[in-house]
Amino acid sequence: MENLPEITNQLSSKGLFDAFKIQLSKDFEQSNFPADFVNSLEPDYQSIHQKIAVELQHNEKKTDFNLMQLLYRIDISEAQLKRYLSENIHETYFNVIAELIIKRVLQKVVIKRYYKNNEHN
Repeated sequence: MENLPEITNQLSSKGLFDAFKIQLSKDFEQSNFPADFVNSLEPDYQSIHQKIAVELQHNEKKTDFNLMQLLYRIDISEAQLKRYLSENIHETYFNVIAELIIKRVLQKVVIKRYYKNNEHN
């Protein structure tokens, strides 16, 4: 889990964490995936990671669950997923996906904020 201190730092920023939750909820909902768990998230990487992994695993058996649609919506490629899975062979499938989701959603939020702030300058 590279960059964990940096991710933890970013998630502890109230404004950034709120934006992260909004983006995560939006990505999940637009993929027809229940996102009600997002409201209960605390700004703690391990807790967020665990809840996302549990939600993915819990919904895996549902007929309308489409993990690839969710990953596409979040902007995680199949090649990226395969590479990350092969690099983290001691992690479970859903733990790897949860980490990728957190990193990508946080990245999207940070990029949006960066460009939004630069538009005003």
